[in-house]
Amino acid sequence: MKFVTVFLVMSLVVLMAEPGECFFKSLWKGAKAVFHVIRKGFKGYKDQRAQDKLGGNQQDMQNQQTQDAPPQAYQR
Repeated sequence: MKFVTVFLVMSLVVLMAEPGECFFKSLWKGAKAVFHVIRKGFKGYKDQRAQDKLGGNQQDMQNQQTQDAPPQAYQR
């Protein structure tokens, strides 16, 4: 299935190329763009996981502090 997808995409690139443009130059630019998007997305994913983990740790610390606190006296 992946081979079919790659074949169709590559055939579209070849068919849509304008005369006078180098096919490999166009292909290289497209590959670089895809690589940068994937890299940026992965960095964002790692940053989001780090923020989620940090937020979870802060929530755990707050819960631990409230559990460790001595009980307050009842007020009337």
